[in-house]
Amino acid sequence: MMTEIAPCDAGPGAMVLFRMKPRAIAKHVGILTGPDSFLHAYERLGVIEEPLHPILARRIAFAFLFPQR
Repeated sequence: MMTEIAPCDAGPGAMVLFRMKPRAIAKHVGILTGPDSFLHAYERLGVIEEPLHPILARRIAFAFLFPQR
């Protein structure tokens, strides 16, 4: 089971869910790879790593940590 954390506490390795409009359902997911970058699937490009721009960072609605072994 994944552990939910506050989006402001999310760091590299955390899974983040994005909400594109206020109060909308979170419909996009990514994995943080650094303080300002993340992996996500992009239509027609596949899985890519790109910068996490401040506009997109503000849309993070939820963050989770993967279970540790």
